[in-house]
Amino acid sequence: MASKVPQSLFWKVALYYGVLIVLLLVLVGIVQPEWLKYLPVGGLDGLPDSTELTGEEFMLGQVMTSTQSLGFFENALNLFSAMIGSLIVAIPLRWVYMAKGFGKSFDPEIADGLLALPLVVTGIVFCIKYSLPLAFALVGILAGLRVKTELNSKSDSYFTFASIGVGLAIGAGYLAIALVLAAFFSLTMLVVTPVSTGYRTEI
Repeated sequence: MASKVPQSLFWKVALYYGVLIVLLLVLVGIVQPEWLKYLPVGGLDGLPDSTELTGEEFMLGQVMTSTQSLGFFENALNLFSAMIGSLIVAIPLRWVYMAKGFGKSFDPEIADGLLALPLVVTGIVFCIKYSLPLAFALVGILAGLRVKTELNSKSDSYFTFASIGVGLAIGAGYLAIALVLAAFFSLTMLVVTPVSTGYRTEI
């Protein structure tokens, strides 16, 4: 493990995600409370059953939006729990990014974005997860905005993609996947030692 990163952080991150994963397993597999339906677990609901569709009907079912409709209260609770979940899962990503450094000082804007980006992605996925047309519309809007983000190093892009992955997973209702992804990514980044190339530091 790199000398710049204290071993205490590794065990802190491992314990953090370990407790969350065990708690989720207990809630889903044993306790199964009534309010579990409001948590981002179980994946997407309300999508067409592909086993009952064939040919053109299957393709149409994939393109059309789901007929599932939730009330304002249910939608608000689902989105609220997903946002909280995104924030909780993303916090250690910021710890690791700020502590690791990879031979350079961290970018404060990237550090803040590691918490904000999963929240934004989660909200976007909630809007488009049942609609392929909305997904294509979103791509067109982003292309029109021509958003340009300059990253100082490859390590910044790694953390950015990890935070996007967390937001996508939780927005789609896969909290367990988000936890495992973030845990493996964070612990791997803490274990990996930067390699000096003579003119810059790479992972």
